[in-house]
Amino acid sequence: PITDPFPSQPQVADPLEQSVDLNNIRIVRKLGGTVDETEMVEGLVFTQKAAKGAGGPTRVQNAKIAVLQFQLSPPKTDIENSVVISDYQQMDRVLKEERNYIADLCKKIAKTGCNVILLQKSILRDAITDLGVHFLSKLKIMLIRDIERDEIEFICKTL
Repeated sequence: PITDPFPSQPQVADPLEQSVDLNNIRIVRKLGGTVDETEMVEGLVFTQKAAKGAGGPTRVQNAKIAVLQFQLSPPKTDIENSVVISDYQQMDRVLKEERNYIADLCKKIAKTGCNVILLQKSILRDAITDLGVHFLSKLKIMLIRDIERDEIEFICKTL
């Protein structure tokens, strides 16, 4: 008789069918350890760590997860356009507007009730600024950044 090596784990295949959807399985390789230390994990395993630069949470129970595919940073000008700042008052005004923009985005995210953000990696620029990390940590929202673009569909399906 064949015994199930992981009896408490969910099944990735229908017991009545003879095939397995391999899109429901991901293998994550970590350096170190032995084959005997291999384990099957129910749920998701991230190679990225939680952003803790601003003292935000690194562990959350009863997580409400948001998957973001946009930047939490101030908008940039088009390639053809440029902004010319001639004095410190204009510089202060620009910095204040950027701060208010990021704070407003973070507050809107917090209103949804989520306490974990999975932020997709951006190709063109940083997906989040240090100011955004700071605001999210103040709101007690855990951030996992730089999720690869090709992993987003698998993560959404798994959640």
